[in-house]
Amino acid sequence: MANEAFFSKDGRTVTMGLGSRGRTGLLQVDIATGKITQAPLPAELKEESIESVAAGSEGETLFLAKESVWVWTPGAATPVKRVCATAPVVGATDLFVATVPGTPLTDCLFVSGNETADATSLGTFYGRKPGGKHTFLSIFCRRVSSATGGVFSDDGRLFFVSDGDVWEGGIQTDEDTGMERLGTLVGARIAPLAIMNTDEANGGSLWVQHVAPAGKWIYAQLRGRHMSAILRTPLPAKPMYAPTSNDSPSAKDQLDAMAHSLNKTEVIADDMEYAAGFCAIEIGGTPRVFFCGDATEENKGPALMLWEGTGKPRVIGHLPQE
Repeated sequence: MANEAFFSKDGRTVTMGLGSRGRTGLLQVDIATGKITQAPLPAELKEESIESVAAGSEGETLFLAKESVWVWTPGAATPVKRVCATAPVVGATDLFVATVPGTPLTDCLFVSGNETADATSLGTFYGRKPGGKHTFLSIFCRRVSSATGGVFSDDGRLFFVSDGDVWEGGIQTDEDTGMERLGTLVGARIAPLAIMNTDEANGGSLWVQHVAPAGKWIYAQLRGRHMSAILRTPLPAKPMYAPTSNDSPSAKDQLDAMAHSLNKTEVIADDMEYAAGFCAIEIGGTPRVFFCGDATEENKGPALMLWEGTGKPRVIGHLPQE
């Protein structure tokens, strides 16, 4: 899993890694024209499969490659630079960053992963505080086997994926600076969107892979074997379970929240064989959902798709043919 794409704050461009499509490279797509701008990667990254990207400061793109975090700043004298290693995490995925000012997590980098290459779990979160003296520290996660696909909303709420469904929570930082961990993950499942079944071909199961809070909705990409779908479910008015909360939600609280999410969930696109580069934003009350679908036209690469709140997603351009 990886956070494969994100919108610029004004909604005019999408930055996307191509690793999930079996390609190399990092690019920006102009939403109005479909024009593609390739990142000028240094020679050491030319053949790298870049999947995980995140929005940093204004105009910056953070991404994972070669067991490190890198930054792409268009127009800079040296546009692509290495930021730090992801150690002790091996094969880190799901890069995301806290950008809301004035919080204990401001400018912290986060990834998902494990500290061994042969781990059987998808892994949980690790965080790195700003500054060159810090390494990635584990975030304690009790009784949940995985926490991936983390993303902060514009107002600092944390959403993530665990066991194929949508969760919301937060990270309670440890006051004991001597602890070898950054904090504790607090959260609860708020939307059981995974579609699970079993048969001879096991061809109908879909699980949440990416989430994107935007406006009053949480957009989610589901993926299965040779299948993909995009849904949206209502954003809860407030977190059900957060680091600052002294009470745990009751069984009824959780059931009510999940029932509400399911009753209001909408399908944006389904019956797709594949989708990549999923991301969402809301501009002036109008949603924009972007993803890269399959090639459907002769002599053209995979289609760049955009949905703007009504009707079906439309084609705004194509990736180059391989």
